[in-house]
Amino acid sequence: MPEHIRQEPKVLVSTENLTEQEWLAYRRRGIGGSDVAAIFGISPFRTARDLYDDKLNIASAADDAGNWVALEMGHLLEPLVARIFAKKTGLEVFQIKKMFQHPQYPFMLADVDYFVRLPNGKIAILEIKTTNYNAKDHWWKDGEECVPVYYET
Repeated sequence: MPEHIRQEPKVLVSTENLTEQEWLAYRRRGIGGSDVAAIFGISPFRTARDLYDDKLNIASAADDAGNWVALEMGHLLEPLVARIFAKKTGLEVFQIKKMFQHPQYPFMLADVDYFVRLPNGKIAILEIKTTNYNAKDHWWKDGEECVPVYYET
């Protein structure tokens, strides 16, 4: 099949009933979107070495005692942010609780926050990020609101 033809992702695992430890073990099988900024050396949250240690289960990113409150708040706020987005846009927002794997490059994984059904019926990804007041400057560039490059990657 030619590479330019869109391929459906494989489902690596259903995440609906996984424990956090099981979920982390599946994440360690490849590189996900949250890992890319660390690989590029542009993550304010972790280094490439942190990622390496996490992937080999030497030290987990979840063990970061200094950042646990921010991580927990972000996780707890995701459903609320998704509801607000749905109410403001009128779009259907839903979850597919599965970890996806690229069909040609099995090391590439995706654990998507939410999906959105667009008016034309197509499905889009809704990636949710929360921040705090002290990080607000990262969301502006040249007087315009923007997504920080470490999230774009």
